[in-house]
Amino acid sequence: MERMTNSHLPDVDRALIVFDADQLELVGFPDGGVFRMLHSTANLYGHTLAVPQTVAMEHLAHHRFEVQQSTGRSPEEAAQRRHDALHTLLTILPTPEGAAEEALDRVACGRLPDRTVSADGDDGKLKDHAVRDTVVWLTLLDAFEARNQMLWFLSGDRHFAARSAFHPDLRAEAAQRLGTERSSFLGLMTDGIPTLLKRWGTRLKLSAEELNLVVRSDSVAQQVRTVITGPVRPFPPDRVVPSASLLAFDGWRGRPLAYQVHDRLWVPCRIRWSTDGEERARFGSSFIVTRVLLEVSVEPMLVRAVTVLDVSAVEAPTARGWYEA
Repeated sequence: MERMTNSHLPDVDRALIVFDADQLELVGFPDGGVFRMLHSTANLYGHTLAVPQTVAMEHLAHHRFEVQQSTGRSPEEAAQRRHDALHTLLTILPTPEGAAEEALDRVACGRLPDRTVSADGDDGKLKDHAVRDTVVWLTLLDAFEARNQMLWFLSGDRHFAARSAFHPDLRAEAAQRLGTERSSFLGLMTDGIPTLLKRWGTRLKLSAEELNLVVRSDSVAQQVRTVITGPVRPFPPDRVVPSASLLAFDGWRGRPLAYQVHDRLWVPCRIRWSTDGEERARFGSSFIVTRVLLEVSVEPMLVRAVTVLDVSAVEAPTARGWYEA
């Protein structure tokens, strides 16, 4: 790819890749295999991994709370270790001066990024989230304006997005502040991890038999059961989910593709699970679909880790596109 020569436009060869809180949890920061892969690959290609200061504080508070719920560990020591990891492995993007006050004004006026009024009267939490999202957005604008790098924001927060891009109102604000051409290099990745794999990894094609072997691994089923019933779930906390013990593998969907990075294969795919009759009335469906990312050793081909990217309910399966052993 030819390096850009216009000094007013970002260098497309060096991206600033910014994690929102949900994506930081998803990649298993700081010790998870997905994060280690992203960190080493970013260093290889000269990219920068970063988090807004607000996200770093949120992640640190969440980690401290988790440690407090466990036994035999000091919350203060754990928080200090996580603080050190954040500042060692990531670039912390400072909150612009006056961002909090501006965020409060925007929320009062209903400007994006914002959340709709809650039907159950939980407006306080919604406004807190809206202020937080607005501060994150202002941090992104400030960081992008100050650097000669394109910026990708990895977030599953739907309040930043319209489909798979920044909401048109946010894009218009960026264009007004940065210029239309330059603002086009400020992007949102709602499906960030698989998208980065497509950019960074070497694409390989697996046989249907090879993919079937890894998706039916006991470790995949175990991790899916753990995630959907655990405290950190890849879907809204008010969504009803089936009991983990009642899930059964029912097939996989998609093309048998993998991306090789270093000595690992990274395999994104969709797996369907069936539930029993009693669960259908509670959950609203006899099936769920989990979108997962599998870390697989090359030789022998064994599943080393499983990341559940999201979970959704589906009705009775259609034959086309689904495969069973």
